[in-house]
Amino acid sequence: MRTLIKVLVLALAVAFQATAQTRRTSDITAAPSGRYSLLGGETVGTGTNVVSGEFGWPSITFGYTHGLNRDRDVGVKFDLLFGVEGDSNASQFGIGFRVPYRMVALRSDRLSVLLHVDPGIKLFTTSPSLFGFGFPVGAVFGYAVQRDLTIAFGVDLNMALYVTPSPVRFVISPMFGPAAEFRIDPRLTVGINTRFGPVIFTNNGGYSDFGFVTQLLLAYRM
Repeated sequence: MRTLIKVLVLALAVAFQATAQTRRTSDITAAPSGRYSLLGGETVGTGTNVVSGEFGWPSITFGYTHGLNRDRDVGVKFDLLFGVEGDSNASQFGIGFRVPYRMVALRSDRLSVLLHVDPGIKLFTTSPSLFGFGFPVGAVFGYAVQRDLTIAFGVDLNMALYVTPSPVRFVISPMFGPAAEFRIDPRLTVGINTRFGPVIFTNNGGYSDFGFVTQLLLAYRM
C-alpha cells in the first residue's frame, strides 16, 4: 500500500511539473505563434500589430496594421508613388496616404476570402500638381498550401477622382493577379504581390492603357 501511495505521489509530482513547464512555454510563445497575413486572404488577428514595407511598382509603401478582432483589421499606409494608377506609361513622382479596412468574408480550414477598401488621397508633382481621392475596393482569395506558405489571387477595382487640375477626371482600373506569402518565423513574413489590367481614363474623350502592380513584401509582427 505504501508503495502504491509513493507511486501515485511521484506520478502527480511529475504531472504537475510537466504542466507547469508547458504553461511557462506557452506564456513565452503564445504571442508570436498566431498566423497573420497581409496578402493571403486573412487578417492580422485580434489585437495584433504589424509593420510592413512593400517595394516595387508603382510605389514604395510603408504600413501599420492593427487587428480589431478575428475577422477585421484597419491600418494606415504611406506611399511614395512612381506612377499614376500603375499605368506603365505614366511615370510620375507623388505621395499618397491610405486607410485600408479589411474583413474576412469566408474562412475554412485552408481557404479564406477577404474583402477590402482602401480610401485615401494622392498628390503628384506635375505642373500644375495632380491631386485626387482614391477609393479602391477588392477581394482576395487565399489558400494555405502549408502552415508557413499561402498563395492568393486578388481581384481589385481601383477608382480615383482627380480634382486638380481642371477638368475633374475619373480613373478606373480593374486589375487581377496572384500573390504569395511565406512566414520565415512567427513574426517575420515575406511575400510578392502582383496585379495586371487596364487603366481607363475618362478625360480627353476617354482612353486606356496597360497597368500593373509588382511589389515585394516585408512584414514584422510587433
